[in-house]
Amino acid sequence: MPRRPISRDLKARIPVLFYEQGMKVAQIRHVLGVGKTLVYDTLKFHNQYGVPYNPNIGHKGRPRILSSADAEFLFNLLSRRKTLFLEEIQELLLTYRGIHLSTPTILRSMRHLYFSRKRIHSQAEERNDLERSAWMNMIADLVPNPDMLMFTDEASRNRRTQQRRYG
Repeated sequence: MPRRPISRDLKARIPVLFYEQGMKVAQIRHVLGVGKTLVYDTLKFHNQYGVPYNPNIGHKGRPRILSSADAEFLFNLLSRRKTLFLEEIQELLLTYRGIHLSTPTILRSMRHLYFSRKRIHSQAEERNDLERSAWMNMIADLVPNPDMLMFTDEASRNRRTQQRRYG
């Protein structure tokens, strides 16, 4: 049966009752309504670490490969240049921060920084109205009839649901 979580302030009372009040373990269990193992573990942690819990257990999982400075560099890089490939990010991290990461690690780090999969329209970011109007004037001079123009759409779509992806 899994243990129920016990608050730290309740655990903090156990060493006080044991050392300052002189209560026995059975009395502490009865007063606080906790188990014998919790009382003994709390007293052990109090003797080892000076606190009534194990301060080393707070972190779960593997430690992060990126330091906070590296994560900040990645965040600033993606905030400024939104249309980067993962390999370009990998190269920039190696060049400027001196760390080599795999592309899945970079992708997980991006998710940790709240960047989703890249569905960015670079055309909207790169649009320059002055250059666009100059291009339209040039096309109007070259092509007298608009029926002479042909356009293609290179976005992919799912053939079963007719939905487009990333385009």
